[in-house]
Amino acid sequence: MIPGFWIQPMRSNLLLFVPVLLFAACGSDHPLAGNWAQQLDGGKKGMSLGFKTGGETVLVHTAPREDGSHDHLRGTYTFDPASKAVTVTCKLLGDGKADTWTGVLNGKALELSSADGKLAFAQGGSAH
Repeated sequence: MIPGFWIQPMRSNLLLFVPVLLFAACGSDHPLAGNWAQQLDGGKKGMSLGFKTGGETVLVHTAPREDGSHDHLRGTYTFDPASKAVTVTCKLLGDGKADTWTGVLNGKALELSSADGKLAFAQGGSAH
């Protein structure tokens, strides 16, 4: 066996892993970063939103069905940092319902409204 043969590949692998750690340690300063869980009466689990803060995509996990399954939707959003206005374009309540929702970010709370009603979200929780 050649001395140091296994050490060299390990050193290279470690160097490749360091940037991954750096990116994982860097959190996003974007106020919409993270998961946003729908707030429902009685503590029921609702839909959740995930804003891609490096772009304009919002990923939606619909509210779970009785069997625990749910759907995934993809939409777009805009955010105005000055006014904290948020617009989400996605059929959050399904076909035949509004696909444009507007609201204002208030700290860790977001309420989106459309002609079909209001949806309240709080930052945090898990998507599933």
